[in-house]
Amino acid sequence: MAPEVDLDLIFCMTAKKYNLEKLQLKSIAIVESSLNPRAFRFEQGFWDLYLKNNPEWKDRDPQEVSSSRGLFQLMYTTAVSLGFPKDGPGEDLFNPVYNTELAAKLIRQLLDKNYGWWDVVLSCYNSGQGGNPAPDGSIRSIAYINKVRKTYWNLRKTEENCD
Repeated sequence: MAPEVDLDLIFCMTAKKYNLEKLQLKSIAIVESSLNPRAFRFEQGFWDLYLKNNPEWKDRDPQEVSSSRGLFQLMYTTAVSLGFPKDGPGEDLFNPVYNTELAAKLIRQLLDKNYGWWDVVLSCYNSGQGGNPAPDGSIRSIAYINKVRKTYWNLRKTEENCD
């Protein structure tokens, strides 16, 4: 049996490093995986649309490179863009410390790029940066944004951010 992991401690340490709130990270992880570090989802549509004919990825195992993993359901290719080794085993993305680190790095980058507009950040986190916001100024993933917001405000009723 795996040792118990203190997710709040991981969220606090990582939030401080990236100038985020613990509850921001935790609310995203709750929505993404219900705080399950072993969460896994193969993304067949992502493989078909973006990777199977891409020379950089087409010879890789689709289950390895077109899946979301861990607390923050990070896509393998997203993790690579954040510094994960391109030939690294996807299994490493189940490590809650590493997964949280990469997710926080992405969230910080999105915040800096989008001037701190959380709706845009959450939309980009959930459905990718392409097309967010749309040319008309609208953003995608409204249901996801609302779910993260509701989770965040519910957490604020019962928990505190880090000292």
